[in-house]
Amino acid sequence: MRTPIILTATILSAGSAAAQWPEPLNTALTKSASGPSYVFDVERTSTREGEDPETLKGYARVDLSAPEFKQITPAHLIDPDLPGSSFSALSGIEAALEDGLWCTRFAEDVPTDPEDIEILRENETSVTYGFKPVIPEDAEGPEKKIIRRTNAEITISKTDPAVLNYSRSLSKTVTVFVVAKIRQADSAVTCARAPDGRTYAQVVASEFEASGLGSGGNSSEMRITALYDPDSGEQLTPES
Repeated sequence: MRTPIILTATILSAGSAAAQWPEPLNTALTKSASGPSYVFDVERTSTREGEDPETLKGYARVDLSAPEFKQITPAHLIDPDLPGSSFSALSGIEAALEDGLWCTRFAEDVPTDPEDIEILRENETSVTYGFKPVIPEDAEGPEKKIIRRTNAEITISKTDPAVLNYSRSLSKTVTVFVVAKIRQADSAVTCARAPDGRTYAQVVASEFEASGLGSGGNSSEMRITALYDPDSGEQLTPES
């Protein structure tokens, strides 16, 4: 079953590009993810709950322009004064970054029929739409059941339209594999603008709770804390 939220830099598929979404949603979702490469500092916290709770933290620098398998550098290899990174947390960073960082990725979740999308909230600067996420063609039984009971929201800026926030939440408990019940499978992404105007997933948080799967509940948060010019090394955003 795929992670509720994964990031991707993949340019929109032909099916998504053909959608006739309302504005400013259409402009935001059909933007290309192509653009300058940046270097990111990333931290990830993963918490496992239950009888044997554990919290792991990982810190890394990510350069998506680097060759494959060399894109992620543990922070303590860059600066000895930075904390070391746990293997599990670093693996989580690697998994989340497999498909990139740009918030245009969420276009693949938005229905192509405008009648399946509604405006939930709107003000002078942004508009938030609600919908049922699209079920991927390769989704298997348990994932399909979860997505059918999931509600999604996406917030778009009206000026220079781009994705600002994206979230998904399970509307009711889902039973999978006969005995397992998934009670929570929620995720939320807060996007920020890069210097070139694209928005990237600055904070990705997820909550998962289940019974009968042996894990109980877990949560994670991945946060981009700084962004750098890949050539000069200049920090382009303030440390957060």
